[in-house]
Amino acid sequence: MCLKCQGLTDAQIRAHYLALIEDHGWAICTVGAGPGSPPMAYTIGLTRYHGHPELVISGLAARDATPVLNDLGAEVRDGRRLSAGEVIGAGRPHPYQLIEVWRPRRLIWAHEIYGGPDRRVVPALQLVWADHDGRWPWLRPGRDRYQHLLGPAPANSGGR
Repeated sequence: MCLKCQGLTDAQIRAHYLALIEDHGWAICTVGAGPGSPPMAYTIGLTRYHGHPELVISGLAARDATPVLNDLGAEVRDGRRLSAGEVIGAGRPHPYQLIEVWRPRRLIWAHEIYGGPDRRVVPALQLVWADHDGRWPWLRPGRDRYQHLLGPAPANSGGR
């Protein structure tokens, strides 16, 4: 649920995320759907692990996005380094492909906490999911209804 909608101040929201990061290693910020935009969820804190990019998913409800982000967060904490172009879960009904996020400042709380005094850009990767037929969003019409792409489709994105 939206922390701002619950009446929390920015200072309280920041303290909430910092406590989660301290307890679990990272936090997940969920952003509800809006007019013309699907829901989104992203990590805050993977940057702590050797500058690893934060992860974001668009178009999935928080209950579906959170376990995926938490599973990958645990892998990053344990030393895995994810990179753009990588396919996760190949051969499964819903594989994910990682793309570089072009404007990662959209991950507002990750930047608020990890941008630092020089307000550096915190890098991010988007987990783009394939539909039930294994098609990536750049291969299906009307894709923006389901998930917004926050970066470029991979050059080798022909199929599953």
